[in-house]
Amino acid sequence: MRILSEPDRKYARAAIRRAFSARLSAAFGLSFAALSPAAAQTLQESLAMAYRGNPTLLGEQANQRAVTENSAQARSGWRPTVSVNMDANYQQGPYTSAFALGTFTSNYAEGYVAAKQTLYSFGHVANQVRAADARSRAEGENLRLTESQVFTAAVSAYMDVLRDRYVLDVRVADLEMLVRQVRLITSRYNLGGAPGEQVTRTDVEQAETRRRSAEVALTQARATLAASEANFRAVIGIMPAQLTMPDGLPGLPPSIEQAVRQAIAANPQLAQTREMKSATEADIDTARSQWGPQIQVQGLLGTVGPAAPFRGHEYSEQVSGTVSLVQPLYNGDLYNSQIRQARDKDEQARQNLEQARRAALQDVVTNWRAVENGLQAIQAGTAEVRSGETTLKGYQVEYGYGLRSTTDVLYADQNLRAAQVDLATSRHDTIVAEAKLLASIGRLQARDLLPGIQHYNSGAALQRARTRGWEPLQTPIAALDRAGW
Repeated sequence: MRILSEPDRKYARAAIRRAFSARLSAAFGLSFAALSPAAAQTLQESLAMAYRGNPTLLGEQANQRAVTENSAQARSGWRPTVSVNMDANYQQGPYTSAFALGTFTSNYAEGYVAAKQTLYSFGHVANQVRAADARSRAEGENLRLTESQVFTAAVSAYMDVLRDRYVLDVRVADLEMLVRQVRLITSRYNLGGAPGEQVTRTDVEQAETRRRSAEVALTQARATLAASEANFRAVIGIMPAQLTMPDGLPGLPPSIEQAVRQAIAANPQLAQTREMKSATEADIDTARSQWGPQIQVQGLLGTVGPAAPFRGHEYSEQVSGTVSLVQPLYNGDLYNSQIRQARDKDEQARQNLEQARRAALQDVVTNWRAVENGLQAIQAGTAEVRSGETTLKGYQVEYGYGLRSTTDVLYADQNLRAAQVDLATSRHDTIVAEAKLLASIGRLQARDLLPGIQHYNSGAALQRARTRGWEPLQTPIAALDRAGW
């Protein structure tokens, strides 16, 4: 199959759209020029509505912000913890020992502030931070994937309504023509006429059968359109107004080789699995770091005295400080098991990465061919509709002179309607294939399709999570913790 160059493809799209609109306008009685800008709803406007209000996309944005909080939580291991504790105790009762007589009294109250800081964790916290950041970035890529899926659904819903409205107009025009044809044939059958103009009862029944089939097809087209409009509202948020036929989607690569390179670099699913692979690598180091020493410092400042009655001058100050070093020696093979488990998860992530790479390449090739085939199908379909219109008009004229049979006219009408439906379907499938191709190379994003509106910034959400709650001691302690990794 011949691959069209980029200039040829742009010229073909423009020519096809003009021919397609002209054919549909003539066949369905539509005039795109008559649509006022206020009444028309473009594909870009519909995508903007979906971007601002689609619940799936908005929910995933909230989930992305939630996942980035894991990066903030992981960094808490480098930061101090401070708590205030207050206890009061009063107890009086008899001694329980056989060698003691009388009663005892316990009466004290204490309050203190305790602070604890990890000085070194043998890279345990550092690797937890690596894993959390990688998973936060992976969730950002998953948000891109969701965004492209929502846009693909929006493009499909938009083109579904356009196609089904055109098909409905085809069915209406078909039924109107067949009603007229049935009247003409019935009149000829009842009136008789010259031998060349006479029709039989079989001709009448044949025309009636086609008319009934057209009525069924019209009913089905209305039901299909109602379902498409309902889906449009579910995806985009409003009922479709008068929609305009798009020329095509922006950002298509000029060659399949460049499309493959872009997919390897920017496919959201592939990028997500890369980040998950980085996270599982960090998980292995996190499990290994549990075997290393940990150093913590803890301080306590408070006061203690009698609980009742309260006498402030009787309270004394208590201060303590502790530095502890913990080195695991044996734990029943727990840490070794966790290391093995982390390595197996990393191998799974590696296989997922390879699977995502293959799927991305498959999507590029499949959708690239679909776009090319669609453009050629539109060109062929436009010519077929033009030929079908000419044939039907000619047969109708020749039928009046007895040169064509009823079967010839009905067959020509059936071919024309099928060609019109195929043309609308080809245009629909081509635009949807373009959307899927852009999604596979990471270009079906708001920044590519909607440059004039404010976009959600997943990177900013991650940066806020990474810097929220920063402490002065965090930087040197983090540098020390990373020293061995």
